[in-house]
Amino acid sequence: MKYCSLFLLLSMIMAAPAYTQQITLPDGSPVPEQFCHNDTAVQIKGDVQGGTFSGCGVMQQNGLWYFNPARAVSEVTVFPHSCHIMYTSQHSSISKRIIIHKPVIIEPSLQSQGTCDGAFTLRAATKYAGSYRYSWAPALPLQEPGQAETKGLISQTTTFYLTVTDNISGCTGKDTVMISKYPIPVVTVSPEAIIIKAGESIPLEASGAVSYQWLPGKWLSSNTIPDPVAYPRAPVTYTVVGRNEFGCYDSAHARIAIIEDYFIPGAFTPNGDGLNDVFKIENIGYQGIGAFQIFNRWGELVFEGHTASAQWDGTCNGRDAPAGTYFYHIILNALDGSSKVHKGSVTLLR
Repeated sequence: MKYCSLFLLLSMIMAAPAYTQQITLPDGSPVPEQFCHNDTAVQIKGDVQGGTFSGCGVMQQNGLWYFNPARAVSEVTVFPHSCHIMYTSQHSSISKRIIIHKPVIIEPSLQSQGTCDGAFTLRAATKYAGSYRYSWAPALPLQEPGQAETKGLISQTTTFYLTVTDNISGCTGKDTVMISKYPIPVVTVSPEAIIIKAGESIPLEASGAVSYQWLPGKWLSSNTIPDPVAYPRAPVTYTVVGRNEFGCYDSAHARIAIIEDYFIPGAFTPNGDGLNDVFKIENIGYQGIGAFQIFNRWGELVFEGHTASAQWDGTCNGRDAPAGTYFYHIILNALDGSSKVHKGSVTLLR
């Protein structure tokens, strides 16, 4: 009987399965063998109560044990990184190998930007080299939402979300960027079109912006103020470009035409009474004189001048020319390079 009991006890001991200690998650499932750098800390436990954890990334909080991937590689620069966590209980110790993949870091971080016309470009780069997939959302305003760089067009301010996925580990990194749609100013100018006489000036006034630039800048009291005075010497169209506080711009135009109302009289009376004593061009404005010649009836030159103030006082070689009909040949030169030839007759009355 004694030998039977001993035999039974030995048989029971030999038949009992060997005990294997495990490291698990709270639900009893195995701790994953691979983690992404930015994965959140997970609670870990041993299937035997009362043990303690040690190793990479292990931390205790409120009496519970956690594995923190970021903490495990806080001083690591080479990835993927392999390390171990250990659990020691009254029965034995167990070790588990963990692989932590490199972080997917978008660097430099995306910077907000603004656009006046709605067009913009998004660019992304990663801190660590590798093979990545890019996904921008919303995708509709973008030409290539699956590329690191893409152009887009928006009609209103929009926030874009970027997800970058490592093709090998499946780990991801995220960032956001806001593209602001700035308002475009509406620039107006007054007058838009006007006709003035040669030699006159005209005030111009632009509105609707913060700063202004007039083109061309010639014949203006200033080309960077909203209300310059124009004194054109030839027909001109001014374009004013106005910008708002965001740098967005609009333009308007002011067209100025010039009436060349010069007058060539048909007669003069050089009698010294102060009235019509000389033959000259009236209201010449900004015209220049290229030639001012007076001929008698026989074609002889009796006077010649080449300045804007050229005028004939009715004398020839210091003596009074006889009354009668004389002929003139006048060339007027405009500042735009054109010339006008005038031929005609003038009567000298005494």
